[in-house]
Amino acid sequence: MEQDFAAGDDDFDDQDRLGRRRASDRRQQRYYDHDDSSRWPNEAPTAAVARVVLAVDAAIRLRRRAAAVWLTAHGDAVPLLPVRPSRLELAVVIALAETYGAALSAAPRFLPVLDSIADDGAVKLVQRVMYGARPTTHFEVSAYAAENARLAELLREARPAFEFLCATWPEVFMGQASEALAQLGLPRLRAPAPPSINEGRASREEPGEEGGDA
Repeated sequence: MEQDFAAGDDDFDDQDRLGRRRASDRRQQRYYDHDDSSRWPNEAPTAAVARVVLAVDAAIRLRRRAAAVWLTAHGDAVPLLPVRPSRLELAVVIALAETYGAALSAAPRFLPVLDSIADDGAVKLVQRVMYGARPTTHFEVSAYAAENARLAELLREARPAFEFLCATWPEVFMGQASEALAQLGLPRLRAPAPPSINEGRASREEPGEEGGDA
């Protein structure tokens, strides 16, 4: 009889441990896979990328909050950038996190990247890397052009992701080029429109096929 009770207690303990482990797994799954539509620009990234993005997001907020406090203490100047990164900025950070992983938030070599995002915005970072001014000669090098060259070299592997962002939102990431085209009377840069239903139907029709009775 005592053995039966002991066996029953062991079964109860096993079930209790299993239940706690499953509950813990569900909590972790909700933490990693939670789709926060107000945070991510599209669908939530993978858990590893999300951790890097959240770390970079926190670092950017900290820098911008400190800058806002400094500006407020030294006059009536208003920060040009919001403390919280925008959805497009998060799209840039996600692209960087997918390219460089945890090094983006931990490696000292990426500190200039985080500083650039915090000070000027992630959109400006993409513009500087993709088509910012570069030093023309070794004798005439401005500090801004030299910094553009350093950022472009540091983020060379991210260029394909940046090209995708520019193609998806050309009116944002290529705003200067769009303004220049508008001044020349040319149409502004726009994201390509998806094909219409009628165009898709026409492409499926065979040559020479006509509707109606013969």
